[in-house]
Amino acid sequence: MAKINLLDKSVFELIAAGEVIERPASVIKELVENSIDAGASHITVEIKNGGSSFMRITDDGCGMPFEDIPTAFLRHATSKVKSADDLDRIFTLGFRGEALASVAAVSRVELLTKEHDAEMGGSFRISGGEVEEHEKTGCPDGTTIIIRDLFYNVPARQKFLKKDVTEGNQIQSLVDKLALAHPEIAFRFIRDNKCIRDTSGGGDYYSAIYSVFGKQFAASLIPVDFTLNSVTVTGYVSSPLFTRGNRSLQYFYVNGRYVRSVICTTALEEGFRNSIMVGKFPACVLNITMPPELCDVNVSPSKTEVRFASEKSVFDVINFGVKNAILNADNRRDVRLEKKEIPTEKADLRSTDSILLEKAIKAVNSVPAGAEVNSREFPEPPKVFVPENRPVYTQAQTAPFRIKHEETPFVQQRFVSRPVTVEYDEDENDTGKPEIKPQTASQPSEEPAAFRYIDSNSFAGRDETPPAVTAEPEKPRLKVIGEIFLTYIVCTCGDELILIDKHAAHERIRFEKRRTELITSSQLLAEGVKVTLDAQQYAAVAEHTDLLADIGLEVIPGEDGICEITAAPSAFTGDGGAHSPEEMLVRAADALAGGNMNVSDELYGDFLHTRACKSAIKAHDTNSMAELTALANEVWQDERIRFCPHGRPIMLRLSEYELEKYFSRIQ
Repeated sequence: MAKINLLDKSVFELIAAGEVIERPASVIKELVENSIDAGASHITVEIKNGGSSFMRITDDGCGMPFEDIPTAFLRHATSKVKSADDLDRIFTLGFRGEALASVAAVSRVELLTKEHDAEMGGSFRISGGEVEEHEKTGCPDGTTIIIRDLFYNVPARQKFLKKDVTEGNQIQSLVDKLALAHPEIAFRFIRDNKCIRDTSGGGDYYSAIYSVFGKQFAASLIPVDFTLNSVTVTGYVSSPLFTRGNRSLQYFYVNGRYVRSVICTTALEEGFRNSIMVGKFPACVLNITMPPELCDVNVSPSKTEVRFASEKSVFDVINFGVKNAILNADNRRDVRLEKKEIPTEKADLRSTDSILLEKAIKAVNSVPAGAEVNSREFPEPPKVFVPENRPVYTQAQTAPFRIKHEETPFVQQRFVSRPVTVEYDEDENDTGKPEIKPQTASQPSEEPAAFRYIDSNSFAGRDETPPAVTAEPEKPRLKVIGEIFLTYIVCTCGDELILIDKHAAHERIRFEKRRTELITSSQLLAEGVKVTLDAQQYAAVAEHTDLLADIGLEVIPGEDGICEITAAPSAFTGDGGAHSPEEMLVRAADALAGGNMNVSDELYGDFLHTRACKSAIKAHDTNSMAELTALANEVWQDERIRFCPHGRPIMLRLSEYELEKYFSRIQ
């Protein structure tokens, strides 16, 4: 056996640096986080050649005392942690005391720093872990750190760096993440002497998103603000009408720290379930705020992973917060008509070169003799639009129009509305047509209360005094005109033309009704079913037996990874059941082990989709005007019915303004 030796300092510092510094973006992350912890309000990041040859980070933070500068470059030296108890209450981004030491071990570093009340600042130079200079000097308040020749003493690491463009893109993406997490800080990113990003630092999340992603992305966002069990989620999610083919625009932050979390991703997509098309993914910028003792950020040297003391609380707050945001947003798709001008002049069939030459000759001949031509005149730069306030997504509290003479008592007494309700036969062999039952004015409506997802008030203590019931403002009335292509119901409401997909709408109605009636009771099994699970599945089931019981699946954890199923949902225990009890438990265990707490949709979603789709009205079916009217009114009054269970939109609207603009009635 080889002799055990103690590694030299130069060797173990290079090994330790490799755990923290993987590429230039790793250096920028560590140093910018230090600037944020220093209380900076302006941070400038400048790179050249993808950061491999030059990086400079400048901030106006608190700076460092002159005598503490050499200590800051020692390994495990930090001002943010003093005792073991501090690790349970970490409020800063950097705390491990490895950043400066790791950077200095693999590059040439120059530091200028000055405290706000100090007369002189300090200059410090270190290369490969060896100090070269430490002296007082004049410099502005804050800290400026310059890194040159990254991995100059580790050729093996240097050759694995990507192209300059790729490394520069990684740094730009990192700066964008930090700018989104801290809108109160003005970030400037300079890449090869060109300013790429410049945020205002006004403290508004929407403005930061607008600066990073642009107008089109920002216009599609829905605000999220939800609190549950001392955990709060704030930020924005994209509308279900604006989705992407990947998860590249999903940004999660925990107490201002960018993290990658399967729990957060799963909760976000569960919140969009049945509102987004299969194969599409939502975008988001969400910040989860919680007491620091409820999360562990000391998981990896890069600090991009986090553990939660209660994963279910984090899952629920994101899931319900996103559901509420989607429900309260206006998810009707607007139609924009683009009018194409028909050219009246004869087409010019000459080549492009001939046309350009003719225009150039005309321009030269149009200049008067003796006139001076200023070739350095430039047009005024375009004005950049910056939104002063982020949009407020609220539903209208009053109708956008008024019915003529509606205040006349005679009219109100003479014309009494007779609402029509739709009753559905749950037999799968039915024709799929709703049964129409008119109601008289004296009969109270037996429509179920409008569906609402839970909010933070649902978890508050109950008051003995019943709250006063306030009637919600009535929505404007919908007028059904007819049907086109035996598929789309044509309606008007005020100054809008509305099209409703009758199959998608009826499918969603059936889906919601079946989902609410699905798990009314559990059916005891004549003989318990034993299922063997692996260690991860067994731990997830044993921890969430109450959750499984809520969806009708009663399980008794045993020994050696064996669980016994004593009851299963009655809707799935017959011959037409969707799953066997064994399959249901395995699927539930996999979902729980993966962080998905929405087990009911995971188990029964496909089954409900199929039942709802087969029993719904089909396109090209013939329906009476009464049936179409009843269906359209139910869609109009129920805010849930905006997407079919597969995520396709149900309703389109076209404003009178767009029509008049298309027909040139207005300019």
